[in-house]
Amino acid sequence: MGFPQIIGHEPQKEFLRNSVRKNRISHAYLFSGPEGIGKKLVATGFAKLINCAERGTENLDCECTSCAKTEKGLNPDILVFGYPDEKTIKVDHIRHDIERLIHLAPYENPCKVFIIDGAQRMNFNAQNAFLKTLEEPPPNSVIILITTLADLLMPTIRSRCQSVVFQPLEAGQVREFLEKEKSGENDPELVSRISGGSISRALATDEDYLRKRIEYIDCVMAVDAKKPLTLFDSVERIQKDVKGGGLQELETVFDILSTWLRDSVILKTSGEKKEIVNADLIEQLSEYSGKRDLPELLGKFSALEETMARISENNANVELSLENLLLRLSRCSCSVAGEPSSPDP
Repeated sequence: MGFPQIIGHEPQKEFLRNSVRKNRISHAYLFSGPEGIGKKLVATGFAKLINCAERGTENLDCECTSCAKTEKGLNPDILVFGYPDEKTIKVDHIRHDIERLIHLAPYENPCKVFIIDGAQRMNFNAQNAFLKTLEEPPPNSVIILITTLADLLMPTIRSRCQSVVFQPLEAGQVREFLEKEKSGENDPELVSRISGGSISRALATDEDYLRKRIEYIDCVMAVDAKKPLTLFDSVERIQKDVKGGGLQELETVFDILSTWLRDSVILKTSGEKKEIVNADLIEQLSEYSGKRDLPELLGKFSALEETMARISENNANVELSLENLLLRLSRCSCSVAGEPSSPDP
């Protein structure tokens, strides 16, 4: 009895298996963890297991009617709601899709399972409406909330769910998946490091992303606080992509720069190269981190977070914000080769 073809998360999967074996299935679960690591796959596998006609056996590839329908997405008693085109999940969604259906008896299985993906997107009214369902759950029903940010859910909702916390996959597991699937022509080792333990992110790391990674890091390295033109040139290179890709491209910029700073801190502290994401850029990393002390690097992290917040929350001017950010990332307070220090603001 298991979750065939689902990579990693062995403790979580065994916990869920045992809850079925011992008939201790909770009425509600909260699956939390980073994006793209397999939470939804495990939730679907768990729903399949709950309604499996042979769940008392150790059959890993059951072909009973219920499992076969679940595999094809046709099981009428396993309902998945994600609302990918909606920024928020509203109260009408909860009333129409959850409250209206959850009180109906299962069509052909022991339980009716409701999976809500991206549960953190429920607004206040939706969460209040959903809470009433959790407080008086109908028999023969199981709810699985999937979230990347459990803290955005009301404490009263979290307290009424059995929490199952998922961690990022190991880089080796992602690499093995990429090698097995022969996904893309890029180096599986490098892509697995960049993925941060997320299969979906690994699959999205294409040649274009790898090119931008080199380009944006070069922009940081090229800026010289004493030569204003280097700053304007670097901002112009990044701004060109941001104008074409919008908010999503801006998030890519921040993601790449955040990883770069993380690597710099690791190199400065432990020096564990196996933990470095940008392992192919170790010479540039050594040059960058070697000129800066730890408090300075951590301060640059703060500068990055502040810039992200100003743009996303306060609609700050993107070009001016990027200019200020690159200037702060490039400046160095350490004296190098007898040159006077240049403090990071």
